[in-house]
Amino acid sequence: MAGDERPGPGCAARSAAVWVISESEPESDPQPRGPASPPAKGPASRPRRRKDPGEAAARRLERERRKEQEALEKRRRREEAAAWRLLRPERCLRLMEVCADPGLLKDPGSDAWVEVLNSLDCKCSFEPQAIPCSITWRRNMPSTLSTQDAPTVKSEEEKEVLVLVEPEDLLKRLFSLSQSFVKNPSVTQPDLEQVLPLAGVEGSSTKAYSLAVVGLDAYRRRSQEQRRRQPLSPAKRRPRSQPGPELAMTQEEILETLVVLQLWGNMEVQFLDTWQDFGQHVSALTKAIAKRPYKQQMESQELPFCTAGPWASGVRVEKDGTGLWQVWKRQLQQFSRVSPATAAAIAAAYPSPALLLKAYQDCSTEDEKRLLLSDIPVRSDTGGRDRRVGPDLSRRIYLFMVSTDPNLVLDLST
Repeated sequence: MAGDERPGPGCAARSAAVWVISESEPESDPQPRGPASPPAKGPASRPRRRKDPGEAAARRLERERRKEQEALEKRRRREEAAAWRLLRPERCLRLMEVCADPGLLKDPGSDAWVEVLNSLDCKCSFEPQAIPCSITWRRNMPSTLSTQDAPTVKSEEEKEVLVLVEPEDLLKRLFSLSQSFVKNPSVTQPDLEQVLPLAGVEGSSTKAYSLAVVGLDAYRRRSQEQRRRQPLSPAKRRPRSQPGPELAMTQEEILETLVVLQLWGNMEVQFLDTWQDFGQHVSALTKAIAKRPYKQQMESQELPFCTAGPWASGVRVEKDGTGLWQVWKRQLQQFSRVSPATAAAIAAAYPSPALLLKAYQDCSTEDEKRLLLSDIPVRSDTGGRDRRVGPDLSRRIYLFMVSTDPNLVLDLST
C-alpha cells in the first residue's frame, strides 16, 4: 500500500530496546522485538564496583594530611631562611644579649663601659651570674613554627664567660699559682682553682673563661710609691699598709704564670688601662660572638675565601661566548707576580688557550716555545715606560700548558 511505511533499520534498533511486561504474567527475560541484534564483540563488560564510603573518606583524610605536612614544611623552611638572614653580619647584633653581673656597677668608672655597650645594637641586662663580676652572652633566636599571635623566642647561652678581677686579687692568685710550682717542683699539673675557683659552678667544663683586669700597671706603681713612703722600721708600719709578697713579682714571673694559664686552662688574661678600654673589649667580644654562626656557615661551604667581592661569582659567560676572554685573562692572573696589565697583554695576543696551544705547535724548537710570549709588550697602568712579558713568565706559562707532570714546580724562585 502507498500509505504503509516499512520500518527501517533505525526503528528496529530502537524497538529492540523496548520491553513489554504484562501485569498478569510474571517477569521474565525480556525478548527484544524485531531482528536480533548482533552479539557485542570483545570481553564482557564488568559490573562497576560500588565505592566504599569509608575508603573514600580515608583517602580524603590522607590528602588533607599530606597537604598540611607540605604547608608545614614550607613554613619551616621559610622561617629557617628568615632566621638565617638575621644571622648576617649587619643584623646579627640584634639577636645578642649581654648579661652582666650587678657587681660590675660598683666601681665609679663603670659608667664608661656601660655607655660603650649601650652604643651597640644589642640588648644589655644586669642579672646575678654564677661567678661574681662576670659577663655572659645570650643569643635570642626566633623559634621556628611560631605563630604571629604568639611568637616564641629560643634563648641559647654562649660558651664565653668574661670575669673581671681586681688588680690586687689577680696578683695574689698569680703569686699563689707560681708558689705551688716552687713548693712542689715534681707537680705535673697546676691547680688552676687558685686562679679561678670553678668547683661549685654548674656546667663549667663546657665554658670558655677569660679574665680581664683594669689598671694593673697603675696599681703596681701606686703600691710601689706607697712602699717607698712608708717608714723603714717595720714596727712603725701599720699592719694593713704592709705590702704583700705578690707585689714583688717581676714581669717575667707574671708572664710565665700567664703561659701556664693558657696552656693548661685555655684561659687568657686581658690587661686594660681604663674602663673605656674594658667597654671596647666587651664590645669586640660581643661582635665576634654574634658573627660566629655566619662565619662557620661560610667556612663550611666550598671556596669560603670567595664569599664577597668581584671574585665571588666569577665572570658571566653568555651563550654567544661573551665573557670567555675575561675568564682566560683571570686564569693568567693566577700565576705568581702577574699583574692585570700583563694578563691582558697575553690575552690580547692569544685570545684563547686553544690559540696559544696552536701557536706552540707551530714552533719548531723547544726554545722557541719557551720564549714565545717573552717579547709581548705590556703597557704600564701608571703611564710609565712599557715593558715586556719576559722569559721567566713565558717559560712558566708554556710548562703549565704542555706539561703532564703534576709535581712540576713552575716558579723556580719559590
